[in-house]
Amino acid sequence: MAPVEMTPSAFKHGFEIEEAIYVLGFSVSSTMISATPRGEIWAYVGYPHEGSDRKVELLARRVPPRTVEVFHFMDLTDNWRHLWKEGL
Repeated sequence: MAPVEMTPSAFKHGFEIEEAIYVLGFSVSSTMISATPRGEIWAYVGYPHEGSDRKVELLARRVPPRTVEVFHFMDLTDNWRHLWKEGL
C-alpha cells in the first residue's frame, strides 16, 4: 500500500491513521470524485477495523507518485450512503 498521511481535519472526529489504512485497504465501496493537478480525489466507505459495525466515510487524495492524503474521515453520512452496498 502507498504511504498514508492524514491532515489535521481528518483527525477531527477521533479516528486514527491505522483505521484510515484499514478503510483504504478493505473498503466496502469507493469511487473517484474528481481529478486535479495534485491527484485524484476518492471517496471510500467501510468499517474502521475488523469486526466493527460502525460505518464510516473517508475522502482522500491520491498524490502521485504513491502517497494517499486523507483529509476527511467520519461516521457515514447521507452524502456517501449511496456507496454502501446493501447486505454489508
